Amino acid sequence: MKYMYRFKQLILASGDLIAFFSGFLLSLITRSVALPSVAQVTSNMTLFFFVFLFWIVANYINGLYDLKLIRDAGLYKRIIQTSIFSLAVGVIFFYITPNRYITPKTILILSVIFGYMFAYVWRVIYNAVIGEKTLQTNIMFLGYSAETAELLNILRKETNLGYHVVALIDPEHLAKTSDHPNIKIIDDINQIDTIAQTYHVTTIVTSPHLEMYEEITKKIYSLLFSTVSIIDLTSFYETLTGRIPPTTFSEGWFIKNIRSSEHIVYDKLRRLTDIIAAIALGVVLLITSPIIIPLIHYTSQGPVIFRQKRIGKNGYIFWIYKFRTMYALAADGSAETQGAQFAEKDDERITKIGKLLRKTRLDEIPQVWNLLKGDVTLIGPRPERPEIVQKLEAHMPYYALRHMVKPGITGWAAVHQHYTDTLETSLQKLQYDLYYIKNKSWLLDLSIILKTINVVLRGMGQ
Repeated sequence: MKYMYRFKQLILASGDLIAFFSGFLLSLITRSVALPSVAQVTSNMTLFFFVFLFWIVANYINGLYDLKLIRDAGLYKRIIQTSIFSLAVGVIFFYITPNRYITPKTILILSVIFGYMFAYVWRVIYNAVIGEKTLQTNIMFLGYSAETAELLNILRKETNLGYHVVALIDPEHLAKTSDHPNIKIIDDINQIDTIAQTYHVTTIVTSPHLEMYEEITKKIYSLLFSTVSIIDLTSFYETLTGRIPPTTFSEGWFIKNIRSSEHIVYDKLRRLTDIIAAIALGVVLLITSPIIIPLIHYTSQGPVIFRQKRIGKNGYIFWIYKFRTMYALAADGSAETQGAQFAEKDDERITKIGKLLRKTRLDEIPQVWNLLKGDVTLIGPRPERPEIVQKLEAHMPYYALRHMVKPGITGWAAVHQHYTDTLETSLQKLQYDLYYIKNKSWLLDLSIILKTINVVLRGMGQ
């Protein structure tokens, strides 16, 4: 079911490429005040094609292909921000390109202006022509649970995702019509076929707890011979939220899904990736340290580099290193006087310099040492403190599963969540972490890296 979402993203990206090429041609016409010759177009087109591909990546980083934001009021601001970043990318590209005879300064600037103007217009057209009503998947839910209610609320708010809920079959009478006024709720399991045909249902999402009812199981089995696709609630929940639903947490499910997600070649190459990343982050550390260290030292008392115990793979305890971002209130340089506690949004213990470092994630740079040692990897669940882990495990018995892999400098939960200062947000964090462990791949890692770049550039760190 995620393919419809990806297809819509592909349509947006294809339209952007056309917009960029149109902007490029218009820039040639504007610069020459005449129609360009074939030679002019072809001599510049090849290099600009690679620039445009970089711009597509920049668009992804800045959320221009996030369908949840396609109608966002701040879309034009994202377009402007991305165009500035894309201009910088273009300048760097043409600076390092070996084809020195090409000097496309004016063409590049005009291409950015015209290209992103066309990209904005393209999104207006997309919303009007495709938007919410076109290329939709009509779905029907079979069974009701807390996860079903969560998904129904998400789909009601996020109409651009490409899913249209037409009905809910609730044989257990658990759903309230007042909670879902725009959805047809039916309690008769025998009406599935009629509803599916009447509302042109293409997919039915089934709740796993209904498997205990033999009559319902037989009805679901009979649907296998129809043209309607059947997907279990757990898989659809993962697709829509990027998390593992907590109702699936069980020893049997984890044995089946977590252990089978191991990839030998992928895991072996991760270490090489970590070393390359450590070298890159080491360069950033050398460049930024002469500025960051004096700012921390002269604006608040305490150590510049702060270290703290964290739990790594298989429960291994190590010291993590970060630039200090809080006031040193305790003898060990920490900001805690009454034991371990979560950092909160707008925490008064954070220094002014610390806020800047957290927003840009520069406070994490000293972890390059942990990366080189192998305590952490580039991407994985964020390492937590032993004291906090002990508290969380008392409420969440499966919390230790996130320690099956090495913790990371950034991760799937880190780019989706902000502060985890409650039991509920900690459970969501665990759901994100387990999703990553189950689905880890090079493609997912690339997505996390690009989202992390977006967090850093937009100052959305915590």
